[in-house]
Amino acid sequence: GIRFFDPFPYIAVFTVVRSIGSSVQWINSSLLLQTYSQPDMLGRVLAVDYALALLGESIAAMMSGLLQDKGMSSREVSGILSYIA
Repeated sequence: GIRFFDPFPYIAVFTVVRSIGSSVQWINSSLLLQTYSQPDMLGRVLAVDYALALLGESIAAMMSGLLQDKGMSSREVSGILSYIA
């Protein structure tokens, strides 16, 4: 049964795989932005890209804190945020 199954190694391995995939997507999107941006606007475009990514992370952290303050469990909050992402 579940008692003899240790999921931690699988979670660790697939978290690494997920992180690699996210990194590849981030690099590809940055390269596309650099390719299709005008040279005089390049710094501004990349700054907006980074600012929006940081804003998304901040909103997710704030939402998880607010939902846990309202009495939701960590499992419920992570389920809700996974549907949003």
